[in-house]
Amino acid sequence: MKNRRRHRGRFMLKRYLANCRNPQGRYGKRIVSAMNFGHAPLNKWVYENVVFTDGGSVLDVGCGGGGNLLRMLEMCPHSRIDGADYSATSVEKSREYTAEYADRCSVTCCDVADMPFEDGTYDTVTAFETVYFWHDPVKCFGQIRRVLKSGGRVVVACEMIDPEKGKFWTKRCEGMTVYSVEELCEIVRKAGFKNVASKVCKNWGLVTAVAP
Repeated sequence: MKNRRRHRGRFMLKRYLANCRNPQGRYGKRIVSAMNFGHAPLNKWVYENVVFTDGGSVLDVGCGGGGNLLRMLEMCPHSRIDGADYSATSVEKSREYTAEYADRCSVTCCDVADMPFEDGTYDTVTAFETVYFWHDPVKCFGQIRRVLKSGGRVVVACEMIDPEKGKFWTKRCEGMTVYSVEELCEIVRKAGFKNVASKVCKNWGLVTAVAP
């Protein structure tokens, strides 16, 4: 019985980790639902440290289950808050979660490295708990800079900022990389951003920067 439970536990963990990067199917739906609650403390901390001016336009890349979209929609009732995610399952969940705000929120299924939005569309782009899975983060941040207006801001937040401690996950989750705050700042600079700043709380990291 113990061996059976252990095997089942390993199987569940394997399925969970396989769906972290691109949630799909039954397990993917569970993951994106869990994201909406699991990431709430990080999101709250970000909102306490970054001012979001109501009346602008925001794009949340890697929007997951839509929890962050809903928080910003409620926090900024006069803003347009759009989402983008590589996972069709995440996009479906985000659209359901934000359905009552469909007049000022659309969610697009796309790769952050090749987004379909026009140049200079958004005032702010947020990226919460998503940079771990970007194949080429400099290219991805270059795309973010492209869709931002001049003087627009990128806000990046991660629950894991210690590459050494993150090895537990990176060894088990294909394509995952944990960056330190210093590494994230350097990547953002390489992508052409200026006024790069960072903040750390516990094991959380926050990076902000401005598009030229």
